[in-house]
Amino acid sequence: MTVFINGKPKLVPRPQQIDGMDVDEFIRRNADPIWSHQNGMWEYIMFDDEDDRNLLNR
Repeated sequence: MTVFINGKPKLVPRPQQIDGMDVDEFIRRNADPIWSHQNGMWEYIMFDDEDDRNLLNR
């Protein structure tokens, strides 16, 4: 993105977005549990019940 400062054009990096969302928010909404596990994003994996959560604590 170009902005003008003192009459001179300057390039300003824009934050990366996918479909108008931040990249991290897009990943949180659209990643499946297998992809999240493979990429080390365990905190974003949603569990259905307490039994599934206990499997990680072994």
